Amino acid sequence: MQQKTKNRILAISIGLVYLWFGTLKFFPEASPAETLAKNTIHELTFGFIPDNISIILLAIWETGIGILLVAGKQQRVLVLLALVHMMLTFTPLLFFPDDTFNGGPLQLTFVGQYIIKNLIIIAALVTLLDVDFQTVLDKTRLKSKNLGTWPLFLSWFRWAPSKMYQKPPREKV
Repeated sequence: MQQKTKNRILAISIGLVYLWFGTLKFFPEASPAETLAKNTIHELTFGFIPDNISIILLAIWETGIGILLVAGKQQRVLVLLALVHMMLTFTPLLFFPDDTFNGGPLQLTFVGQYIIKNLIIIAALVTLLDVDFQTVLDKTRLKSKNLGTWPLFLSWFRWAPSKMYQKPPREKV
């Protein structure tokens, strides 16, 4: 099977999961994750978005990603949106440790297991991005004679080594 076909199957399967889970959130108490989702969004937004609206917005986000992944539209943008969503699904581990852990960091509750399984979805989404991460790392590094290689983002800050050790421009005489 060609890689393009494999990626298409992967996109459709992730899309169906998003579509299924998102659709359940349109119907009150149909999703087993509804309470967790409402509580998490409440914490993330500091209560700014009412729970009944937040769950509908989440349902729209999830079903939108699902439909468009199945349809094969705007895959790169959708994968990035899905990755943002997936990262946010891990916040209950921090916000609600009593609901996600059974005493130790490796002893997950059912809710904790529900969250951790998202690592598989993240891996699949990264596969769909089809990015050569070594090339990305190489392009985001600066070379400095004195300090070796530094990530490019450090140069955005005043204290970055590439700027700290830069020689001042010579004055023309």
